[in-house]
Amino acid sequence: MCSDVILLRKFTEIRSGGRRSIGVFQCRDCLGEFETRTERAKVMTGLCIPCANKRGGQKRSTHGFNNRNSRLHVTWSNMKRRCLKPRGTEVQKYEGVTLCDEWMSFEPFMQWSLANGYTDELTLDRIESSKGYEPGNCRYADYNVQAANRRLTDKNTSGHVGVSWDRGKWSAKVQWQKKQIHLGRFKDIKDAIKARNDYLAANDLPHLRA
Repeated sequence: MCSDVILLRKFTEIRSGGRRSIGVFQCRDCLGEFETRTERAKVMTGLCIPCANKRGGQKRSTHGFNNRNSRLHVTWSNMKRRCLKPRGTEVQKYEGVTLCDEWMSFEPFMQWSLANGYTDELTLDRIESSKGYEPGNCRYADYNVQAANRRLTDKNTSGHVGVSWDRGKWSAKVQWQKKQIHLGRFKDIKDAIKARNDYLAANDLPHLRA
């Protein structure tokens, strides 16, 4: 048992399954009291559960990016799983999405990420959502860019992002910062596509072109 742990008192707890020895210890960080079985490994930390969790989080954050608990490593792990072993709704959503050979290992992905604007506030985004994960097709972006860059859904019947059939005409729309911008309704689908693309170009928005 850790020498920093202070055993305040000890008692025996009787249950239907038998007896077990319980110790009341003092946490060496907050000096509060906590109970646990005296033989449990958790006593070795000398900390109550909240302090142990806090200490563990600090260790992970200072250990560096090359740690399976770091946010960047989790990003890489999730990306790899979605491409190679998708589960649930991911099977259909990521059908045909590939992962380049270079990023099969974490180190090259980490180096690319740190050189291309990675922060904990941004998420990994594919520039062309129909293509896979590779250095030339990825970036770190915020939620608004991610939402604007989604692939065509099964409900889309026009074959063009942001263009749909509505009450006898083709409707053009742009979604940005959680708001939907209606650009008008057109008899010809080409006019709807042009209106949307012109709006994106004029406002320098990172959407997929229709």
